[in-house]
Amino acid sequence: MHPLRKALTATAAALVAVVGSVAATAPASAAAGCRVDYTVASQWPGGFNAAVQVTNLGDPLTSWDLRFSFGAGQTVNQLWNGTVTQTGAAVSVRNAAYNGTVPTDGTASFGFNGTFTGSNPAPTAFTLNGVACTGAPVVPTSTPSTSPTVTPTQSPRPTTTPTATPTPAPSTGTVTADPARLVAEMGQGWNLGNQLEASIDGVPSETAWGNPVITGALLDRVKASGFDTVRIPVSYLGKIGAAPDYTVDSAWLTRIQQVVDLAYDRGLYVVINMHGDGYKSVSGAWLICDASGQEEIRAKYQKVWQQVATTFKDYGGRLVLESMNENFDGQYGTPTEPCYSNINAYNQVFVDTVRRTGGTNASRWLLVPGWNTNIDYTTGGYGFTIPTDQYRSSAIPSADKRIMISVHYYDPWDFTGTESGATTQWGPAVTDPSRSATWGDHVHMENQLKKVYDAFVTKGYPVFIGEYGAIDKTSADPTNNRYRADYARTMVTLAKKYGAATAYWDNGYNGVYGFGLFDRQSATVTQQGIITAITGS
Repeated sequence: MHPLRKALTATAAALVAVVGSVAATAPASAAAGCRVDYTVASQWPGGFNAAVQVTNLGDPLTSWDLRFSFGAGQTVNQLWNGTVTQTGAAVSVRNAAYNGTVPTDGTASFGFNGTFTGSNPAPTAFTLNGVACTGAPVVPTSTPSTSPTVTPTQSPRPTTTPTATPTPAPSTGTVTADPARLVAEMGQGWNLGNQLEASIDGVPSETAWGNPVITGALLDRVKASGFDTVRIPVSYLGKIGAAPDYTVDSAWLTRIQQVVDLAYDRGLYVVINMHGDGYKSVSGAWLICDASGQEEIRAKYQKVWQQVATTFKDYGGRLVLESMNENFDGQYGTPTEPCYSNINAYNQVFVDTVRRTGGTNASRWLLVPGWNTNIDYTTGGYGFTIPTDQYRSSAIPSADKRIMISVHYYDPWDFTGTESGATTQWGPAVTDPSRSATWGDHVHMENQLKKVYDAFVTKGYPVFIGEYGAIDKTSADPTNNRYRADYARTMVTLAKKYGAATAYWDNGYNGVYGFGLFDRQSATVTQQGIITAITGS
C-alpha cells in the first residue's frame, strides 16, 4: 500500500566493510575465527545508523564481546541487540540475554545510532572474545585435553550465512502443515510499513520517508502488545544490479535480514514481500504488468527472488515469503488481459524459484496475491489462477497445500483512507449518520470475507488479509478513534470466523491522517484503544 506515505527529503549512504587483522588462537585451544560486516545503513549531517553482523567461524560460543575502535571520534548513542561500553575511541559490545549463543557458522547482529563530526570512516579491525576477525577460522595445533561440558543450544536465528557451503542445521520453528492451525498461529499481525519499502529517487532506504531506524525495542513493544505476525514490505528498485545477473546490493540484503531477525528472533511470524517495485507511481519501479519487455521483467524478478530466497532458505516455518504487493495496471477498473496473465506468471515464477532454492523453502508457506489484492478481482472470474507447486518437497502429502492467498481490505475508502474530515464514523454504533459512508458497513465486510472463504479456505488455501486499517481523523471528529477501533475489532473477529489471518497497516505516521499505532522513535504505544481492539492486550 502507499496511502499516506509522508516522504521527507533525506540522504542515505551505505558502506560495507569486511575487515580483520592477524588471527590468534583462543586460550582454550578451541578453533577460533570470525568475520564482521559493518554497514552504515543511513547517514545525515552529524549522525548515522550502523548495522553490524558477526559471523562465528570457530567453535560454538555461549557469549560474545565484540571490540573495535572508531578512527574519527564517532560516538555510539543508542544500541540494540546488545550492551555497549565506550571509552574514548574504544567500543565494546556484549551480547544481549537472547543472542549470546552463536554456533559455528552462525551469526549475531546488532545495530546502533551514532554521531560524528567531519568524517565517518568504518572501523578497520575487530576482535571477538579477544580473537582478531580475519574472515577465516584458525584451527589450533594441539588437541584440547577436554571436551566442552555443555553443548550450546542453537540460537533462534538461522545458523549459516547465505554463502556458507556446509549443509546448515535448520533454524527453530517447523512448518505448520494444517491451514487452520497456521492461521491461528499467525493470528493478529502488524505491518512495518514505510520502512524497507521507502525510497528516494528509486533508491531504497529505511529512513527515506521520515521513519527512524528500526530497532529491537520497537519489535519488543509490538510483541508485548499482543501481535503474532509482522509483515515487512521491501523494495529493491535501484539496489538491483544490471542484467543478466541482477545482483541485489549485499548491504541491502544484509539489512533486510537484520530486520527480519529482529522480529523472527522474538518468536513472531514474519512475512516479507516485494513491495514498491510494482508501482507505476514509484521512481525506478519495473515489475509493471502492462509494460513491454515482459521476458526481461520475469528474468529480473526470478533473479531477485532467487537471491532473497537463498538468504532465508534455512529459516524455520515462521517465515512466510510473499511474491509481491498490490500489482495491477494502475487503473482502478476491471482487470485487463494480458496484464492479469502477467501477474499470474509472476506468481508462478516466484513459487518455482523459491522452491528450487531448497532448505525450508521447499516446504514453507508461500503467499500470492491476485489483481491489486482486491477481493472481488481475486475471487471472481476475472483471471486469477493459483500457481502450481511442482517443485515442493516430495515429503509433503499431495493433498496438503502450502500456498496462501493475499488480499487487502480498505472498504469503504471514504472512512479508511480519504484525507477528509467528512466521513469519520463506521459500523452499527454510528452516532451521526451524516459522518458515515453510504456503503461498506460491517455487513459488507462479512460478505467480502465470506467470498475468500468460499473461494480458497474451503479448498485448503488459507487467506492472509495483509493490510487493513483506517486513518486518524480525530482532528475533525474527536470520536473517530472509537470507530477506528470498531473497524479493526470487526475485521479480526470476522477473519477468525472465515479462516483468515490479518495484519494492520501501520505507516509509522502519528497525527492527522496517520495510520500509526506506535511511536517508532520511542518504541511506545500511541493508539492503545485500536491495539486492544485487535489483540485484546
